[in-house]
Amino acid sequence: MTGTVNSSIHPSPVPFQQSAMNSMKPSKISPIRNAIKLASCAVSLSAALASPAIAQHAVITIYHHVSDSTPRSTSLTAQELRTQLEYLRDNDFAVWPLDRVIEALKNQEPMPDKVAALTFDDAYESIYTTGWPMLKEFDYPMTLFVSTQPVDNEQSGYLTWPQIREMADQGVIIANHMVYHPHMVDAQPGESEAGRLQRLREELLTAEARIKEQTGQSHKILAYPYGEYDLEILDMIESQGFTALAQNSGAVGYHSDFRALPRYPLAASYADIESASTKLNSLAFEVRQIDPVSPMTDSRRPAVTMQLAGDFNVSQLGCYANGQPMDLEWLDRDAVHFRIQPAEGQEFAMRRFNYICTAPKRGTSRYYWFSKFWTRSTPDNAD
Repeated sequence: MTGTVNSSIHPSPVPFQQSAMNSMKPSKISPIRNAIKLASCAVSLSAALASPAIAQHAVITIYHHVSDSTPRSTSLTAQELRTQLEYLRDNDFAVWPLDRVIEALKNQEPMPDKVAALTFDDAYESIYTTGWPMLKEFDYPMTLFVSTQPVDNEQSGYLTWPQIREMADQGVIIANHMVYHPHMVDAQPGESEAGRLQRLREELLTAEARIKEQTGQSHKILAYPYGEYDLEILDMIESQGFTALAQNSGAVGYHSDFRALPRYPLAASYADIESASTKLNSLAFEVRQIDPVSPMTDSRRPAVTMQLAGDFNVSQLGCYANGQPMDLEWLDRDAVHFRIQPAEGQEFAMRRFNYICTAPKRGTSRYYWFSKFWTRSTPDNAD
């Protein structure tokens, strides 16, 4: 049910070198989560800007199907998932529960250098039969985002409430993916803006209540269906005390917007370990300014202005639209303040798309990564 945005990676790292969070019944806390200890690390960063804020970081992944017989665009095979989990294990990643990652980032706590949280959307059957058993082999926690209507309707291909409760009893975080998996940015025919927001608020709280009724969990964490949101939704989510996750690529850090945290889709063409490992090792820019903030646009090649900070060489900063480099129009190079827009002829026809900016961290093979997410909600491009 969930579509992903285009999160094309740059062709290779080489060109850059050249140019009340958790409410869970005590009986449902897993030994996995009890075993996780917060590691302290002293971090010293020199910056592209004068005295930038020190940002700790993590990555959040998003999966849907774990199968070779479901739509490839939202699927990875069991072997592809295993390879990614082995990479995390063999490269000293701390795999934390999602709520622990969010809490640490919000509180700006010290964290290990490489932290990942694993999330699965839509409560598909293959998550229970294939994905979850494999994560248990590695003793890795996970989050399952549930749209409640397909489960209530016992829709084919989805988990049942007894299966979800079994997962919850063994420490899986069960979180909110709305009731009907709606396009939240789209009003229904004849619906006012106030009516749209009221409908979404009621659906959000209905799903949260249903999950709590069935599992005892209420984390107030939402995954946006299709990854879509607008400014009004961000305000509504904040007013209800929720943290929310999107589907555009990027690492998360102290200064991320906790109303729309990025996640890396690691399925389909992004499932191979060469692509996935670059993303798993990525770092969060500090985004000091972005205009427009809203992802909504009616343009096929919108422009955006941003200011980024981090420990990188400005000459190695690059931004891409559908894998094609964009020229950076410098407003203040010393402050890393610039404007980007795809060249004429580089237009996007799809409903959802990203611009991706990356830069290698000084003295390492790791990359800062930020994506500007766009949604064109027009009659000719509805899913």
